[in-house]
Amino acid sequence: MEIKKKDGNFKTVWIRYDTSSSDRHQLFFKEHSIRNQEPEYPKGKTLFVLNIPPYATTESVKNAFTDCCGPVKSVTFVQSSNLEFKTAYIVFTKDISLKVASRLNEKCTLTLNTSKSPLITGIEKWCKQYNDSIIDESKVKEVIDKCLIEYDNKKEEEMEEDEIKGEVDSKGWTTITSKKKRGKFATTRKESTIQKIQTKEDSKKHKKTLLNFYTFQIRESKKEHLAELRKKFELDKKKLEQIKQKRIFKPF
Repeated sequence: MEIKKKDGNFKTVWIRYDTSSSDRHQLFFKEHSIRNQEPEYPKGKTLFVLNIPPYATTESVKNAFTDCCGPVKSVTFVQSSNLEFKTAYIVFTKDISLKVASRLNEKCTLTLNTSKSPLITGIEKWCKQYNDSIIDESKVKEVIDKCLIEYDNKKEEEMEEDEIKGEVDSKGWTTITSKKKRGKFATTRKESTIQKIQTKEDSKKHKKTLLNFYTFQIRESKKEHLAELRKKFELDKKKLEQIKQKRIFKPF
């Protein structure tokens, strides 16, 4: 297989799925060293790798480079899609491991699937993902029961705190106090009590209202007063007429 060239001072190394694989894949890598170095990718310990196969996992890449170069602290993929070739930052534990990695060449071949670190792919991987997605009913029941027990214990503690407490004074009298406040456990109010509260609130609002403060208010109140006097005068006249008609003795 012919090795492709990559610009940007990248070196190449081969990678395969397992030892029985006849096909190999080419990786491009170099030391990660920039002006504004990220703290999570320290200088002198970080390797920048391109063209990692889509089926590779962080654990399999970590074990592959650990076997060839030395202990790996972390592997971080830049591309999150599982259908594209990935880019990774490999951080070694020691500086010497990066120097060993920089000496890798096309004569070296990394292996992803080993007995130490098995890598599941294909239909076996999909079946495992599906089985892992199924929630075990017994485990869910355990979690629910645990939450219910914790909730009941918490409520019992709150009720104990709100229980009636007795305090004995110097004369021997016991003062009964309660921390309970009106809430969902309080008794419902009577209709008469609600009406009294409503009347009190209405009177408060009425007191806050400014009456006869503006000129137009004074003018309108005078008009209303005159209208009421006229109505009262007309009613008085009708009453007098009715009394006259009912009077039995008529001297005139």
